[in-house]
Amino acid sequence: MTETVNFITSPSLEKFSGLVVSTFASSLTAISSRTVNLSLSEMVKCDADSLFSAYENETLVVAKEDNGSYETGLLFRTRDITKLADFMLAGDGESKDEIDDDTKDAVQELTSQLLSSLNVPFEEAFNNKFSFKSEDVIKNTSSSIFQCAEYYCIDLTGDIDGAELNFRFFCDTNIESKLGGDDDSNLVDDGSIEALLGNAGISFDEEPADGTNAPKNLDLLLDIDIPISVRMGSAKLFLKDILGLGPGNIVELEQNADDPIELAINDKVIARGEVVIVDGYFGFRIKEIVSKAERIKKLKD
Repeated sequence: MTETVNFITSPSLEKFSGLVVSTFASSLTAISSRTVNLSLSEMVKCDADSLFSAYENETLVVAKEDNGSYETGLLFRTRDITKLADFMLAGDGESKDEIDDDTKDAVQELTSQLLSSLNVPFEEAFNNKFSFKSEDVIKNTSSSIFQCAEYYCIDLTGDIDGAELNFRFFCDTNIESKLGGDDDSNLVDDGSIEALLGNAGISFDEEPADGTNAPKNLDLLLDIDIPISVRMGSAKLFLKDILGLGPGNIVELEQNADDPIELAINDKVIARGEVVIVDGYFGFRIKEIVSKAERIKKLKD
């Protein structure tokens, strides 16, 4: 039995699946030191037989969510998870058809990091404590391994450095009781200035009826300190390279010298420009304000 989840009637499950996809993508990118792109292929409710058959004789990561004692885990094609484990060990991404003892330890460590990365985002999103933990890595050979009547399954699809990557995250349906949280369905929590103003009941999409320049309740926010940062670029280094840094070393940034510098508020780019020097101090000259459409696009990426 397999039933596609209807996000229109289950917005908490849509939020749940979205967090799984975004968190796993960023975590795998950090763990493997490779570019990992993921998207949601499908979210379904299914029984143990259906869960088993999708990845029969492949790799099963048995896990649990401690705070609610929920049955959960991951299902990978063995060649995919061994490739990821080899990347984590700074290899070239060698795939294997079977998991030996050495590979199992690497897979266990990788999936432990992957599952635990859900804990903080879930707690912030659903106002409940979560504790996902990997317990074992085994071959998926029998549906009797799965003890619950029904599961929510999130199928993820994407690529790692251009090579296809597909896997499944699952959890028993009882976890839905922890996804309610506070009644914040009308709030936006993307960290943007629009969200801050929108959640306070302020909008700039329409002109005020009385002809004033801004809504009066904007005054409530005018004295709030908001940190801004100027970003010239970024770089990824192995820990061993970071420990070897010293005076005189040059760190190459992932940005061309001719590219504009970015001005960010709460890690969201709002403007681009160039660095200038004013009275002996560095400054930032704005040359372009990022459009609202572009900011929304960045939030969806």
